[in-house]
Amino acid sequence: MPRKPYYLLLLSVTSGVLFWLGWSPFKFPFFLFFAIVPLLAIENYCTPENYRRPGRVFFGYAYLTLFLWNILTTWWVYNATLPGAIFMVLANSLLMTLPWLLYRMTKRFAGQTWGLFSLVLYWMTFEYIHLNWDLSWPWLTLGNGFAAQPAWVQWYEYTGVFGGTLWIWMGNIALYRIFFQSGGTLVQQLRWQMLLFTVGWLALPIIYSYIIYFNYNPQGTPIEVVALQPNIDPYTEKFVGGENFIPYEEQVDRFIAQSEQALTSGTQFLLWPESAFDGAYFEPSFTSSEIFQKILDFKDCYPNLSLITGMTSYIIYGKDTVAPATARYREDMGYYDVFNTALFVDENDTELFYHKSKLVPGVEILPYPQVFRVISETIFDLGGTAGGFGRQAERTVLYNADSVGAAPAICYESIYGDFMAEFVRNGANMIFIITNDAWWGNTPGYVQHLQYASLRAIEFRRSIGRSANTGISAFFNQRGDILQPTEYWEPAVIRESIYANEEITFYARHGDYLARTAAWLSPLVFLAAFVKRKTYKY
Repeated sequence: MPRKPYYLLLLSVTSGVLFWLGWSPFKFPFFLFFAIVPLLAIENYCTPENYRRPGRVFFGYAYLTLFLWNILTTWWVYNATLPGAIFMVLANSLLMTLPWLLYRMTKRFAGQTWGLFSLVLYWMTFEYIHLNWDLSWPWLTLGNGFAAQPAWVQWYEYTGVFGGTLWIWMGNIALYRIFFQSGGTLVQQLRWQMLLFTVGWLALPIIYSYIIYFNYNPQGTPIEVVALQPNIDPYTEKFVGGENFIPYEEQVDRFIAQSEQALTSGTQFLLWPESAFDGAYFEPSFTSSEIFQKILDFKDCYPNLSLITGMTSYIIYGKDTVAPATARYREDMGYYDVFNTALFVDENDTELFYHKSKLVPGVEILPYPQVFRVISETIFDLGGTAGGFGRQAERTVLYNADSVGAAPAICYESIYGDFMAEFVRNGANMIFIITNDAWWGNTPGYVQHLQYASLRAIEFRRSIGRSANTGISAFFNQRGDILQPTEYWEPAVIRESIYANEEITFYARHGDYLARTAAWLSPLVFLAAFVKRKTYKY
């Protein structure tokens, strides 16, 4: 039995708290370079000499650490749904233990050094899979931890957030070797020279980043953009069924009146938030709706203006069309799909629909509907409108008459770097984010979502306009600085000249190449370790 009964508990709690303190909205990401160190110590302390079942002991403390990180950082999800939040925290914490369990196996096969190398690969592979499967929840991708300090990671234009993940892991492994012995106990005498050397090389990316930051000049043509924050309560006013529901035509009247406070003859783009009108409009006949006519009458006064707004729309699949797995069925309609949509109305009053493609699991899509469609009526809420939306495969860029291309990111989509890179490769010169973060209440959730957009601005060197129903609405320059942030839960309309950039960054061209490399290497490393074990055995 171990001689220090509370030692591992202290390490576990410390690790979880360090993750929390290093995360947005706090502005202290240097804690992330220490957050994994206690977990590495726990793993090394859990040996057969100390415990009868060391694997079980390690799993328990590792799960506690990851549970604390999840619940302290994303507890705000409960404002949308308590059952969904409980499931999310418990399941995500469990998934995060998988790289650690694989690491213990690899270490047992091939030793500590090979094991630590594999651990970094396994973790990056886990993050990559978590970005790309139907149960995606990449909120806690380690590289996102620098969102509150964009000046530290200007080099994300080359690596994306996975460069930050790799940096954090390298720092933690180096610092572990300084502060702990091989058995997971603290060193008795600190190695100051090694510590200073480690701090020095960890600081080099920050120094390099600041050099880029202070020498960067905005690229492209200035474009005047107006972003609206109507501040309509989604629980009581915005949607049908709310006790103080405001008819959608009246909501649009409010949007127009408020927008006109900031519009000028030179404004080229106007942004309204996600689900600005949620009446489930049939796309082929939307141009005959009262709302569309209001929009056209309003735009007549601004001939150079293009509008991007959120809405809910649907299409019906004909008898000769194969309906996708997301489609719903009604006897009077047949198969149809409902979409979380961005509507684009250009200067010539031509409409174009973009359907949200990265959907929130359990809220907007039943994961793997081909398999689990039978339980589609029992899915739980994580905020937003439950239902099972359709999605589109391609990234549609919205162009105005001057050939300025905009990427229409709807809410959750804006946290996916590789996904957003497809818009840039398709010609997007700017990024527009339309969202409705009010589901989470006045919590860190909407602040984290806001700050993550800074990373997209850096990765692609694209200016960003953000329209949020209840806040925070803002603009971002190409260095990731937040411009004109509005107050939360207050009506606002803001105007800014941002730059339409045509240059393509290294990351925009190649996407998450670091994570893809890790995903390819991980099974090879595990197999090599397994073969090495067999070779030694015989």
